[in-house]
Amino acid sequence: MVKENKKFNVLMIYGSPRRSGNTDELLNSFEKGLLENKRYNKEMLFIDKVIVNNLKIMPCIECRKCSIDGQCAIKDDMQDIYPKLINYDFIAVASPIFFTSVSGFLKGFIDRCQRFWALKYELKENIFNKKRKGIFISTAGSNNSNIFDCSKKVIKSFFDVLYVDYDASFTYNSIDFKGDILKNEEMMLQLYDYGKNIVF
Repeated sequence: MVKENKKFNVLMIYGSPRRSGNTDELLNSFEKGLLENKRYNKEMLFIDKVIVNNLKIMPCIECRKCSIDGQCAIKDDMQDIYPKLINYDFIAVASPIFFTSVSGFLKGFIDRCQRFWALKYELKENIFNKKRKGIFISTAGSNNSNIFDCSKKVIKSFFDVLYVDYDASFTYNSIDFKGDILKNEEMMLQLYDYGKNIVF
């Protein structure tokens, strides 16, 4: 049984430069299933969305300040995102594939998490006080079976410094033009079912 006073915080990271594109629709399908998950009523769930290309953030400048004190020297929108990356119970990341990796917007966002790498591997400090899980959602126009390998490594590294268990990948080939994913009910249903049956 789930404790009635327990709150579960879910962070959805939209990494595509295109709104209402294929990965956006898949992430929305996951959210729909989550809201219909009978284990958790709506008062128990808090869902927050980060649209990466709406953020005003600079790339990592490799100043190494985070290697000294675990803090990022750049004062921009990432300062509002860091607490969410620390405190949320579940993180879902979505991005289309660009040159075998995640979008430039999302990669810049992830690079700004160097401070968490420094905390974990240089300063040996764990600021995370709970076990968390995360998923990666992606589409690619290519039908190459290896097209998602690089992006999965990026997300695994991202989750690693956040102490997030990589729970699942939902990756789909031959999905290129806007709206293509909506023509494939089975793919959409996979994310919906995952959300509907997830256990935090």
